[in-house]
Amino acid sequence: MLARLLRADEPSVYVQIPWEEVADVALPSPPLREGLGTAHLTVSTREPLAQAYFDQGLRMLHLGWGLEARRAFAEAVRRDSELAMAWWGLALTRGAGARFARPRADAIRRALSVSEGSSDLEQRYIVAASLLADKGPANGRHAFVRDMECLVDRYPEDAEARLLLAGFLLDGYEADGRPGQGLPYAQALLRELLRTHPDHAGVHHAWVNAMLHSARPEVALESARRLVELAPGASPALLTAGRLLLRVGHGDEARRALEAAVAADDAYLAAEELPASAAPSAEAAMRLLSEACAEAGRYADAQSWARRLRHRVETVEGEPQASLFASLTLVAAHLRFGFFRAAADVPMELPGPASLADHALRDGVRHYTRGLCALESGRLTAVEQACDLLDALHPPLSEARRSEGRALCPRDVARVVEVAALELRGALEARRGETGRAEATLTRALRLERRLRAAGPMPFWRPVREALAKLRLHSDREDRALTLARTLISERPGCGHVRLLSAEAHVALGAWDEAVTEFTAFLECWRDADPHLPELRRARLFIAGRGRVLRLVRPSEVATAPESESTEPRVLEKVS
Repeated sequence: MLARLLRADEPSVYVQIPWEEVADVALPSPPLREGLGTAHLTVSTREPLAQAYFDQGLRMLHLGWGLEARRAFAEAVRRDSELAMAWWGLALTRGAGARFARPRADAIRRALSVSEGSSDLEQRYIVAASLLADKGPANGRHAFVRDMECLVDRYPEDAEARLLLAGFLLDGYEADGRPGQGLPYAQALLRELLRTHPDHAGVHHAWVNAMLHSARPEVALESARRLVELAPGASPALLTAGRLLLRVGHGDEARRALEAAVAADDAYLAAEELPASAAPSAEAAMRLLSEACAEAGRYADAQSWARRLRHRVETVEGEPQASLFASLTLVAAHLRFGFFRAAADVPMELPGPASLADHALRDGVRHYTRGLCALESGRLTAVEQACDLLDALHPPLSEARRSEGRALCPRDVARVVEVAALELRGALEARRGETGRAEATLTRALRLERRLRAAGPMPFWRPVREALAKLRLHSDREDRALTLARTLISERPGCGHVRLLSAEAHVALGAWDEAVTEFTAFLECWRDADPHLPELRRARLFIAGRGRVLRLVRPSEVATAPESESTEPRVLEKVS
């Protein structure tokens, strides 16, 4: 999918990946693979293997596997050096960023020079791609789209051209929910392709990506399921399917798809004898698996996947960024369940030479988790100090130069640290009883959180909107807390934490029947949760008391209630 390959919109676990600096002609030969779909475009060659490798590169291009797509196109060039479309593929898959501008330009010039004997269709593909290679994805956008539109108009039966155009236009959604430039156009192209080519794996992959972050991700549910069937050998496709299944609340299916992505990458690495850094999706899949387990109340499994990820990245020497990302996954698993001391105790050593951004992100996590521990024990002065230390990290990062390649950008880390500082300061102000200031601080954190770049580091703070909803419950604004909880449920219907938040809001409002419904939905989300978690006991106690009028009391009253009273449900805390 062109949007992903040309814009690098995914966070990178590893700074270096195999063959990134290797010339196209020096890439090792790949095997012909199964389980990648059936995309095909007839090109001008008399070598059957050149056609086969070109089709393999095209399939991987549609599925977002840039590294292997480039290898396949390079092998097609080796089989037939006059195959212009193989050079076209090398130009598109060379990688994002200015440092690859020269290899992209060289490949497209070679394609133009050998395209004289190619068909008119192929020549139009090459001329359109030359506009991107010469001007870059941003400056050449309009000209590329116009040339691809002319190609589609001249050859309306060519599904690959329409899919490439749609894949380039997938700009995602803005913070306020508005679609990016060209996204509705891409969605219209993909709807037609779904009707005419229902078995094309690349079409389903693009459709899932188009709808993943929309307000209606469920419309791509069947495409996510089809993607698992049509492209079982492409871990990027399985990762995309798992993301959408998790987004719409199908946690069990999501975990199966993500586990299949890890297994596919492990098989790929074993067959090719490659290091873990060559896997396109395993690390991201493990992070999502940890998150999925946390949303389902499976605390032990969330830790297990985080530790597996950590063990995996430790096999790659000299990668402090990868080690840091793995540590953040384990920290997030502890924080999700409120185990602040465990989060603060996660070791975060950085192997090898680390950048300014690496050090700042590690220090930010340490200050934040220690601040939460101090908040839990009532040491508010220590919390204030942690907030000041987080604030002090921001200016040097904001003034640093942007990083190149896959390394963490200091400015992205600055934004992440700023959000964490605001979330912690909002919690501190709430503890001091400064409700108005706390809500203003958390609202500011929420606005900043929405503007974070997708390519930046993963968040390590508690979800800001959940913190804001809990603050409103504490400050007797239960109706607004319930509204926010309903919004969270619509976005993450399979998350037990937000279901519990909605149930508590109904309890605070005295809506007993609705509270029972939400507690029941919470228990369904957490049907396989670790049995020792206190949230399960709270939900079961409430449901056991249905039919009785239970009196809402303050937590201080619960603490002073005599232990010798009846064991039947008698009180509920207003807020967990």
